[in-house]
Amino acid sequence: MKKIKLTIENKKISISFNDHFRNLVKINEGLNTGVAENYKKRGIIYVDVPEIVGITGACENVDTLFKIGNNSDLPLFFTQTGQLSLEQALQSFSGVWTVIYSGRDEEVEDERHLRQFRLTEEEFDSTTIGMTRKNYDEDKMYEELLVNIQKTAQSMIKGVVDNNEKILKTVYKRDTAKLKYAYSNDFLRINYEDCIKILRKNGFPNISFGDDLKSEHEAKIVKLLNKNKIELPVFIMKYPKEIKFFNMKVWTKDQRVCLSADLIFPYAGEGTGASVREHDFEKLRDRLMTSTMYRLHLKRGGKYEDFKWYLDIMEKKATNPHAGYGMGNDRVLQYIFGEKDIRNIALFSLFNSQTGDWDKKRYGQAGVLSLNKKHILLSIGKEKNKLMLLPYIKDAVSSGNIFYATKKTHQFLKKNKVTTLLVHKISEIGNSPNISDLLKQSVLDIIINIPTREEYMESKEFTDGKLIRQGAVAMGISLITDVEVAAMVLGNLKK
Repeated sequence: MKKIKLTIENKKISISFNDHFRNLVKINEGLNTGVAENYKKRGIIYVDVPEIVGITGACENVDTLFKIGNNSDLPLFFTQTGQLSLEQALQSFSGVWTVIYSGRDEEVEDERHLRQFRLTEEEFDSTTIGMTRKNYDEDKMYEELLVNIQKTAQSMIKGVVDNNEKILKTVYKRDTAKLKYAYSNDFLRINYEDCIKILRKNGFPNISFGDDLKSEHEAKIVKLLNKNKIELPVFIMKYPKEIKFFNMKVWTKDQRVCLSADLIFPYAGEGTGASVREHDFEKLRDRLMTSTMYRLHLKRGGKYEDFKWYLDIMEKKATNPHAGYGMGNDRVLQYIFGEKDIRNIALFSLFNSQTGDWDKKRYGQAGVLSLNKKHILLSIGKEKNKLMLLPYIKDAVSSGNIFYATKKTHQFLKKNKVTTLLVHKISEIGNSPNISDLLKQSVLDIIINIPTREEYMESKEFTDGKLIRQGAVAMGISLITDVEVAAMVLGNLKK
């Protein structure tokens, strides 16, 4: 393997893959040990949560959910957050935590975004600080939330430094005195609204209240608030409610904002999203139904009922008022290293750099397979039917769907500048790829087989068409044999 090139505290460092991997595993172990001791000391219970979930496993962005194919054809996804599962667990415990492998369906991984990473999450209720529904104080709950986040982050940093300071100093030339200062002192704090005012005066004159902060905005705030070469994480507090998750509690004292907080790390950026949760059922339901996430969910065919189980818990008051957060382990590691590129300190990314699992070139044509697209087999007999369907096929291809075609259909479409994957008929034994292979591998979503009816009496044509149709029925694949119906279906795919 080639060497790993890192940028530690803006200094270039080169290290062999094996040495870096070995060091990173040890450093990661120190982080895990530190955080586990933190929760044990606080009496917070570890709970395993489901990794495959419905829409309620999404954070703010439903577009980056990894869809999972299954025999029941259910809308299931790799979870992005265990938050709502932990809230379920609060029916039995006053404080719970977990570590999940969060999946984000990003186009590519870059220096800030990973497709999969570890997320440490906690939910705790008001009884942990002596409050019930009757004497509940949302501001006290919010303060406890910030304190708990700080303790967790500091336990991660301390766990790494206590066990791996020599590696950090000698191999990576990291100034560990800055890290020791961070785990021994309170983090910095600033309200979102004050951030907007500061940013307008420091290079971002067009930003306004209600805008979501981008990475360059967060980095500027961290730099401006940290002085004398101190590298403390910064809490940005109380974001506008419109740009945050629907169950973040709106602040009673200022209805524009919710009791939310993002923890921004030097070098790494946003490492934690957090909030006091809304426990009033009516307010929670209204926030859900007016949220951007919910509108996107309905647009994609979702229903109110998909969230009903969670809303029922809140309506029945099965949990006490609570708060929680998710902390990205790899973002914390990025801060600990002082590294510019998160991929260099993410174990999963290092694994994948060897396996090539995300490399489309490695898979050839198989690289186009995606559960978010439709895979359609075209076997169209008459020339006039091919001509009729041509514009619909072009539109469906431009929308990202994947088309396979038998030889004559493939040649016709190629001549008309439409890309399809050539497949051989079932009778063409030994020629690959074969339709029988696509059927066995459950690749196809739709089969459009428009027969040449006057040729039905010819045994070869009849046999292939019949085998295709039999295969579609046997595998539960949508089968279309009428050209007008095919046009309608392809038109809907464009939409």
